Amino acid sequence: MRRRWLLAAAAWLVPLAGHAQSAFVGRWQGEVEGVGKARLVTTAVKPNGQIEGRMEFDLQSYISTFADKADSIKNTNYGMISGTALAIDSALGGTYEPTLSGNPLNGTYARGTTLRGKASFVRA
Repeated sequence: MRRRWLLAAAAWLVPLAGHAQSAFVGRWQGEVEGVGKARLVTTAVKPNGQIEGRMEFDLQSYISTFADKADSIKNTNYGMISGTALAIDSALGGTYEPTLSGNPLNGTYARGTTLRGKASFVRA
């Protein structure tokens, strides 16, 4: 009986995980303290939580896409969702760690020991 209950609970939770991940899909605009205006465009979330899309920054019209790893030469970031948390390793160095709370996506951006600021986005 206990095993059946665990299997039923696991089957019920799988769609919830997918729903939480799909909540990140879309166009987000905001501000990154120390960097400026930014946009996060998430086009899809892979089953493992890895995001696809791009980040756009007004500063020098910089655009970086998401890939399997962060790479400054290829201008790629690596983004992974876990529950309501998003972690992005940036192509230019540093890490974004925003959390989804309804519409806002709020958190921090840290680069080395010299820069740590707020990173806030809202669905556009």
